Amino acid sequence: MAQTVLLAIEATGTVSGIALTRDGALLGSVHLAHGMNLSGNLLHATEWLLERQRLQLVQVDAIAVDIGPGAFTALKIGVTMAKMWAHALNKPLIAVSAFEACAAETAEGVPTLVALPARRDALYLQWLLPMPDAVPNPLCEPAFVVQGEVESWLVQHTPQAEPLQAIGVERARLWIAPHLTKAHWRRIESPLPEGVAHVAWRRWQQKEFVHPFSLTPLYIQPPSIDPSVSFNPHH
Repeated sequence: MAQTVLLAIEATGTVSGIALTRDGALLGSVHLAHGMNLSGNLLHATEWLLERQRLQLVQVDAIAVDIGPGAFTALKIGVTMAKMWAHALNKPLIAVSAFEACAAETAEGVPTLVALPARRDALYLQWLLPMPDAVPNPLCEPAFVVQGEVESWLVQHTPQAEPLQAIGVERARLWIAPHLTKAHWRRIESPLPEGVAHVAWRRWQQKEFVHPFSLTPLYIQPPSIDPSVSFNPHH
């Protein structure tokens, strides 16, 4: 039986990366503090990782990408790259949210709060339930929550269950831990490409693909510039 090679792209946070799997097993990954050259670094990382496995991009069976939420420019670059490769090579495209990618790296069967950075005064939050052999199950809608509203959001959305766990950036722990005292915390800087690949493999098995032309990033907080508004110098 042919083996499935999957390439996963993560480009939503301060640390981006690429992961390569075969039938769900990790072949290798690269983590990048990408600075100002994210697209170039992602291309070089992909070439290096494929060469180590003696593969070419055309031999990849599917492309997966983290669709956010996350940093606007980096997120757009990662999604555009995945769409371009999937369309040009006629490969299935798999969308994974940053929340799912993080939850996939935690203990299964335990309600998990994923807390990712938004603005300096806000977080992206969602509760999910990591599942064995399945995509993490959302327990509430993803939300953009400012610091002053974190406590009330937790009161409304925290599952009535024990144990609980949380994964997120350090300032999220500082804001949330006083209100979620029994949760076990795992600190991360950004979603991991391995998490993107893990969820994507589950979606591959279920044939949950998205057409490149219809894939859009998950913008919970709208970008500061609205691309739908055109500039007219005569007004």
